[in-house]
Amino acid sequence: MKFLKKLFAPKEVKTAIGVIDEFEYSCNTSAFRFVVRLVPDLNRWVDPFSLVREVVESTILEQSEKFISVIKEQGMTPRQKVYSMMEHVAGDYLESGSLDFFVYRGVLNFCGEELLRIYDLIIDRMREIDCVSDEEAKKQKSDIRHSIERAC
Repeated sequence: MKFLKKLFAPKEVKTAIGVIDEFEYSCNTSAFRFVVRLVPDLNRWVDPFSLVREVVESTILEQSEKFISVIKEQGMTPRQKVYSMMEHVAGDYLESGSLDFFVYRGVLNFCGEELLRIYDLIIDRMREIDCVSDEEAKKQKSDIRHSIERAC
């Protein structure tokens, strides 16, 4: 069903999905790699980027009309909106205190560290396209680290 939604999606939605694909591809072809690791205490495989991708992609596909109207109302490009959505999802996971990402209070496990790297890369990309200023980018990175310290 997801395949059909992608196939017949409006151009803004196809562009947004392309941005997600591009982000994933650029991460996997650089020295920056998202490695799927076993989370020992949960005994299951977790891929941090896939978690973020699934939420963002599903939201865009399920609510394509709303996605299009929001980017038009806010005067954003699909790229800006996708990066913003990915930043929010990754940030929510990092602030959750979930054992999927934390060893114990304030200490990220491997999966959490990878998710934090993804978060930082998203912020860097938002800075590159002038979606946020240098000061805002530094503040967001600092704020997420303070939230991680207080999580759980």
